[in-house]
Amino acid sequence: MSDLSLPATPSDDTSGSEWDDYREEQHVWYYGRYAEGSDCHGASSSNGMGSGTSGTARGLSDIKIIKSSIARMTSNLTPQANSTKPSVPAFVFDIDGVFKNGGKYNSYSASVLRKLQKLRLPYVFMTNGGGGRTENQYAEEMSKKIAQFDSKHVLDNKKNSKPEEYATAQQMVLSYTPFDYHLGHLKNSTVLVVGCHRAIHAAKHFGFKHPITLSEYAKRHPLLNPFSKKGCEKDDKVLAEGKENWEHISAILVFTDPGDFFEALQILTDVLLSSRPGEVEYERNHRIPIIFSNPDLLWKTQFPFPRFGQGAFRISLEACYKARMQALKIPEKEIEARLEDFIAFGKPHPQQFLHAREAALGQAKRLGVQISHFYMVGDNPSSDIAGAVQMNALSKQCKLSAGWSGLLVRTGVFVDGEDKKGASAVFNSVVEAVDSALEDRWSEILMANESDEHIETRWKNRSESEGQRKRRPERKTVFPHA
Repeated sequence: MSDLSLPATPSDDTSGSEWDDYREEQHVWYYGRYAEGSDCHGASSSNGMGSGTSGTARGLSDIKIIKSSIARMTSNLTPQANSTKPSVPAFVFDIDGVFKNGGKYNSYSASVLRKLQKLRLPYVFMTNGGGGRTENQYAEEMSKKIAQFDSKHVLDNKKNSKPEEYATAQQMVLSYTPFDYHLGHLKNSTVLVVGCHRAIHAAKHFGFKHPITLSEYAKRHPLLNPFSKKGCEKDDKVLAEGKENWEHISAILVFTDPGDFFEALQILTDVLLSSRPGEVEYERNHRIPIIFSNPDLLWKTQFPFPRFGQGAFRISLEACYKARMQALKIPEKEIEARLEDFIAFGKPHPQQFLHAREAALGQAKRLGVQISHFYMVGDNPSSDIAGAVQMNALSKQCKLSAGWSGLLVRTGVFVDGEDKKGASAVFNSVVEAVDSALEDRWSEILMANESDEHIETRWKNRSESEGQRKRRPERKTVFPHA
């Protein structure tokens, strides 16, 4: 069994090269830990990894490796080491619909995070988005936008001092963050990257040596898409005759929603059916994985009502791909098998939550505490809350001390009257959700901070004892803003 200790987390003023070294160490840690395969108690099991050669064998091997890597991560879940460190709750936050809607952040974002920082509580962010940014880029952009609502930041700027960060790279789990850890065997292969213009940079940041964007692939093979960007037919030009050079695509990675929906549906169907779409329409021995980073059908922007997400694209692609295979009279059993080549990351899948769990454990180690309970705060019952419920069940199955609760907020996708998917409670905002969790866990938070006179003084004059508060659950404690 490999060492279960996380790599040492760099300090806030760590240089870029040192962060690259940290990412590499973290990558080795994840792969070393989860490549061995074990159950909840660490018993060894077969890793199921084979090495394919070409055609179906190579494609099926890639698919098997990815699925085995995901399965091992879940089965190899281990408890925190016994420790005398103080126990505190940890928070896992969704971003869209919780702290922001589209590009507009909520004014209370700064006070919520500052409060957790002052109490030295671990918190991480887990989003089914990312917009093609790296974790560091997202964290920097998020901190900058939240800082505008923090009076301390404004004061610090006047003093020309560096404002405190609200998010760091090691606190971010983006929808495609697991690509870095589970797709290592594809990093030297040619992969087709689907998403916005930033996605190719994220792919290169993760170490993919030969990524090609969908738009670039379409430019190289202009007849694949019969329509121009204006929607008019473009198949009216005579191209020079000659054999095209078709790239050997080993996998399709969907980082974000495609910019051109039709082009993506057409070309991805072609690439899934054949390694040489312009020469052979369907190759029975051609199988490659297509990996999605986000299963959400809906997400919340500044528009009053939810918008379609990457989940809608997957549904559409599956339908078109299946219909095309049926038209080609491919046997139903093979159609079903090929549809299993669609692999999904993102919430509510356990592997996404496990990455968030590891990120939170890493922060807890840095803070010198251990985690007693995880609070998932989100706006989407089908991803945030359903995932937290699954993780709580998994924690019980693996006899872990820290369980999970899902706290649902009304600032995003969720609307009263809809299925809450097992949420522990529903709140008007993340402010109320966090205050409620702090209320429930206040005794252990106070014990963890008992050596801090500032924290003790801040709370010791509370007028009611813990027992009195439990007898009066309708009365909510209003925690001071940071």
